[in-house]
Amino acid sequence: MPSRILKAFVNPRTEPTMYRFALLALCSHISVALSQPKAAPVLSVPANYPSLTTPANLGSAPGSTFETIITGTNLTNATAIAASFSCKASIVEPTKDPTKLKVKFEIPANAAIGMHSFRVATEAGVSNLRPFIVDTLPIIAEKEGNNNKETPQGVKIPCAILGVANAEVGDYYKFKVSAGQTLTLESLGRRIGSLIDPVLILYDAKGNELPNLWADDTPGLQTDARFTHTFPTAGEFIVEIRDTTYRGGADYTYRLRIGEFPAATCAFPLAIERGKKTDVGFAGPGSEALAKVPLTADADARALSAIPVGKSGIPGWPVPVRVSDTTELVEQEPNNTAMQANAIPVPGGISAKFGEKNDVDYYKFIGKKGQKVIVQAQSFELNLQTEVYLRILDAQGKELMKSNPQTAGVQLEYTPTADGDVFIACEQASYAFGPNEVYYLSVNPLIPDFNVTLGSDRADIPAGGIGVIPITAVNRLNGFTGPIELNFGESKMTIPANAAPTPAAPFWFPITAENGEKPGLIIGKVRATAKINGKDVTHFADNLDIAKAALGSMPNPPVEFSSSVGVALTPAAPFALEISFDKPEVAKGGTLKGTIKATRTKDFDGDITFAALSLPATVTAKFSPVAKGKDEAAVEFTFPAGAATGLGMILLKGTGKSNGKDVSVIAQPATITVKESGKK
Repeated sequence: MPSRILKAFVNPRTEPTMYRFALLALCSHISVALSQPKAAPVLSVPANYPSLTTPANLGSAPGSTFETIITGTNLTNATAIAASFSCKASIVEPTKDPTKLKVKFEIPANAAIGMHSFRVATEAGVSNLRPFIVDTLPIIAEKEGNNNKETPQGVKIPCAILGVANAEVGDYYKFKVSAGQTLTLESLGRRIGSLIDPVLILYDAKGNELPNLWADDTPGLQTDARFTHTFPTAGEFIVEIRDTTYRGGADYTYRLRIGEFPAATCAFPLAIERGKKTDVGFAGPGSEALAKVPLTADADARALSAIPVGKSGIPGWPVPVRVSDTTELVEQEPNNTAMQANAIPVPGGISAKFGEKNDVDYYKFIGKKGQKVIVQAQSFELNLQTEVYLRILDAQGKELMKSNPQTAGVQLEYTPTADGDVFIACEQASYAFGPNEVYYLSVNPLIPDFNVTLGSDRADIPAGGIGVIPITAVNRLNGFTGPIELNFGESKMTIPANAAPTPAAPFWFPITAENGEKPGLIIGKVRATAKINGKDVTHFADNLDIAKAALGSMPNPPVEFSSSVGVALTPAAPFALEISFDKPEVAKGGTLKGTIKATRTKDFDGDITFAALSLPATVTAKFSPVAKGKDEAAVEFTFPAGAATGLGMILLKGTGKSNGKDVSVIAQPATITVKESGKK
């Protein structure tokens, strides 16, 4: 980012005007951006779906009942609100204003602090997810007039201040401390989906900046800021919070937390084994003495949160813990030579740190001749700043491979030429060391695998009808070509072997709702399961880029957010559709004729037109509308000579106008069989 480059030569704290001019000048001359991974294409959301614009710092405390006005669009005819954690959420009263809705959250006393999410459903569909923050600190709202050091807003600590950054100015807060009191000051901005890139600066009561008591882009916080300080004398102090490049507006919200709580950078270990109770500690400044937290991950968890708590009993902000299906270890020192190398199983992972100056960590695994493995060191992917230099050595210490600091990611693919020990050496590429220099090392065999990408995290299902979730990509890895079964609740679908959906031609996963189901909201995940080497392998379908967009382009959203799907149960549609064939079989090069049947309610008598949502590859369709007053129409599918043989699915959408509005209905999926030409 230009702001990161500028900080190398212009101090944004002491030279704010120069910094802003330099930023504009630099931006006007930059023509080549840093290389970034391409975001997965996301399909458009129906225009009548609700959309939430609620501030990212919204939330309350465990054990509280909280009423608020949430904002957005298309919020009339709301039917339900649901959160991602165990709280009771309800709509207080219907609204005629499509931009506002009064809701209530009843948060249980044992609710975990941290960032959660919620959605709203209406009779049309379901909203995007928005953050909901649970915090034990007393909440203080920002007041007008606090935009200079002469008139700071007085606050009592501990507290969590809810504010909005305005362009070109900072927000100032004054608080009292006791002699010897140790406080942590931190901003929650980028970590909760706000657009603010915050900086914190501490002043004395007269407005003089205190040396080295400021923070910007603190390691582990996704550009949020935090520092901990022990005040030698009692008195009053002022803290400033603002966007580092002086941006501001309604989307630049923050939570400024001040109190005697820990400042853990990350969990340690960084990952735990699924189903195994593990005591998880912490890393970061002052984390050595923190009590460990026992955690156990269930079958559905992709990650958990570990909450650091110090002597004061006030929780620090939670840090994520990955959930793994392989053996997870913690580095054991000393391992500074090959003779002291920690053994890693394959597959397996280990959490480690460069704790001392010139620390070199050695590991070893048993290599099998011809079995390729991936050796990977991760830190930036886990919101850490550790720069790992990775080498692979043989038993005699000869260097076989090394990582390239100029390329993204620290990963080596290595194929042993003989059975025996293979050694890994890890070093800090920039020679840094200390409590923040944490990394995760894994060794995994290069075996067949896959992942599935969703084109939307929302769907609607009319009572007794069908909704669809688009599948826009299937990434088949290391030779995997087999079928993949998708599950959402009781709904199932199989993606055929070798099938390759794209954003332009997605697969549509049909999900159903029983007749009589009341309008409401379901939040869940799409499971994807395939048989690999005789075993069932299950992953959750991914919507990472959708989660990033919902959270202000957050670099690394919580992994639980990147598989969340919201499904609205909507009122029954005015018609239902079904495709029928005399015989659902066709030979390559032939045509398949059938009938679309419409079942109408007594108050719907309009035309119904059709479009194909999902057809077997290369197949084309020809429709006739179901005319007004009629109950069926002809349909014809053409299968070219190159069509794939086997089972295929036909999914159609019909659209009619009811009460002046377009209503779309998905027909019951039709399964057909394609055979070779000339075969019976």
